[in-house]
This record gives sequence, C-alpha cells and structure tokens, in this order.
Amino acid sequence: MRLQNNLQNKNELAYLCALTLLFSYAELILPRIFPFFRLGLANTVILIALDLNFTSYLLLSILKATAASLTGGTLFSPFFMISILQSLASALVMRLLYKVISKKLISLYGISVAGSAVSAFIQILFTSLYIGAGTFALLGPMLIFNTISGILTAFFCEKSGIKESYNYIEENSANLKTGYSDFEANEKSARKGLQIFFAAILITASVSVFFIKNLILLAFVFTISLLAQKLAKRKIFLIPHISMWLFIFISAVFLPNGKVLCKIWNFSITEAALLMGLQKALTLSTVSALSQCAVCLKPGRKTLLGLSLDHYKIMSDRFRKAQGSLIARITSALRLS
Repeated sequence: MRLQNNLQNKNELAYLCALTLLFSYAELILPRIFPFFRLGLANTVILIALDLNFTSYLLLSILKATAASLTGGTLFSPFFMISILQSLASALVMRLLYKVISKKLISLYGISVAGSAVSAFIQILFTSLYIGAGTFALLGPMLIFNTISGILTAFFCEKSGIKESYNYIEENSANLKTGYSDFEANEKSARKGLQIFFAAILITASVSVFFIKNLILLAFVFTISLLAQKLAKRKIFLIPHISMWLFIFISAVFLPNGKVLCKIWNFSITEAALLMGLQKALTLSTVSALSQCAVCLKPGRKTLLGLSLDHYKIMSDRFRKAQGSLIARITSALRLS
C-alpha cells in the first residue's frame, strides 16, 4: 500500500510540474510589456498545491525551476541557481502565509502578491552579486510589475479550471497516461553514458567562460556557442539576449566608473562601466547559448523530471492543436482522458 501511495505521489508531482511548464509555454503567447519582466503564470500551480505535504510542496518548487531551466535552456547558467532560489523562497513565504496566518486573514491574492514580491527581491539580490549593486535601481519597477503579476496569477488560478484538474489528479494520479513507449525508454537508457559525458562537457565549458576577460575572445566564444546551439537543433531567439543586455546596461548606468562618454538626464554613461557591462553581457549570453544545448539531455523515464517532461509532451501537443482563447486552449490541454 505504501509503495502504491509513493507511486501515486510521484505521478501527481510530475503532473503538477508538467502544468507549470504548460503555463510557462502558454505565457509566451501573451505580449510582453517589458522585455525582462514575465508574468510567472507557472506560480498558479504552486498556489493550488499549498495543501500538499511540506516535503512534496518543496520538491515541487525545486522541480518546477529545474524543469523550466532544462526546457528553457538555462540549466548550466547562473540563471538556474537564481531560479531555484526564487522558487524556493517564494514557495516558502506563500506556504507560511497560508498555513500560519491562514486564509481567513489573507486571501489567495495576498498570498500570490507576497510570493511575487519575494521572487523579485531574490532575483535582484542575487543578480547584483554578479552584475553589481546598480541592479537594485530596478527593484522598485520590478516590485510594481510583480504585484500586478501576483494579482493576475491568483485570478488565473481561480478562473482557469486548474483546481478541478488538480482534484482529478489527486484521485487518479496512478492512472495518468504518459507519452513514452517502452522502446523509447530503453533507447534513452542506452544513451545514458553519452548524456553524462555531454553534460560534463557543457558544465566545464560554461564554467570556463567566466574566466575569459578578453572581449574579442569572448565574442568569438559566443559565436561558437551560438553555432553549437544551432547544431543542437535549438532556434536562436535574439529577444532573450537583448532583454538581458538591456538589464545589464541599465544597471551599469547607475554605477558610473571611469571616463564620462555622455550624459542622459542626470546619469553619466562611463567607458569603464560600459566595458564591464559588455563583458558581463557577453559572458551570460555565451553561457545561455551553451545551456540551450542541454535540451539534448533526456532524463530517465522513471525519474520525477523525466515523468514531468513526459506529461508535458502530451499537454503541449494538445495546447498547440487546440483552437480558441488562451483559457480554452489550456482547458483543452488539461483534458485528462
């Protein structure tokens, strides 16, 4: 009986993680008002899972960040660690508010906004360790945006029908279908050694990039990384790189250093700050491009991560084929039969 319950819990967690990936994927359809701000609809799943036992709840928050980093191509970049810390801190605060203060004193909207605010603070705090203290100038705008994001996430949680889906998951987690055949599972097992070797190469290359200081060499390595991304059959999207560069250069403006090149309002654009920003931007873009190659890594089917990606494959296929509004397409993707 205990083994059966463990299997059901594993399938339930994997399905919930797959939902976070689905909502992140669906979010790409929505227009982005600001290049480096995202709504974070994946937190909807964390909101409906507040009643999970504590261990499973924390595991879900870690799994959410890990799966998103793998599919998004940031697994071997600093963004992965920031994502893990954001997810954990946000989840813990929401859980604390839900369990200790209780929903009689604070609504789902309040819990969601608090989680979004903590996520913004963690992101700025740990980003500043690499980019510089200038990133704190963006904390105010990010908190405002994340407050709106938290409200929209709670609204989406109540209106999307995901709660009904979750009730079904709890009752039928052992019977949820997955997409891999036994042949595919065996084939992946045979490639396990090769994947470990490939992962080791990616990790080594990603760490080595941070020791390159020469801008010309760094630009060359960045070009090679983009070619590697292309060989891994991953599309090259410029917007994420542009968003990151904007974030870094705006932060650099608030930390003037060296010769003043020009002034914009009361801000001095200095040569040393721009060069430092360029180096950091190139470094992060290179590591991001290398991390995109990590999508070639396929976790074992029996692992939580592998099972999560398995469920996500079915959901995303349904979502792409569905017609109608975003909510209608998500509802179609959540079809459990």
